[in-house]
Amino acid sequence: MAKKSGGPSKSQAIRDYKADHADAGPKAIAEALGKEGVKVSAQFVSTVLSNARKKSGKGKRGRRKGRKAAGAGNMLNQLVLAKKLAARMGGVDKARQALDTLAKLLG
Repeated sequence: MAKKSGGPSKSQAIRDYKADHADAGPKAIAEALGKEGVKVSAQFVSTVLSNARKKSGKGKRGRRKGRKAAGAGNMLNQLVLAKKLAARMGGVDKARQALDTLAKLLG
């Protein structure tokens, strides 16, 4: 295994450069550090910056909030209720007509 040099790590050099040049992208950072004698690829820069964002909590992407999916048990309950409604209204066609009329009134 190769022995590390006494200077700062490549990752630290990337983080330091990004702190000084906030608008620089991975490719620009790789080129600039290459001119300073630190050879890194744009992909490595991207990985280091991504890991830094994850550790800092910035750029955290959470799950989208929305309606919860109906479970199988919930769907079965809804079908039982729909069957009871259809039976009370005198059939599926009459229940559908009533629901269509209700939708027009509400919407």
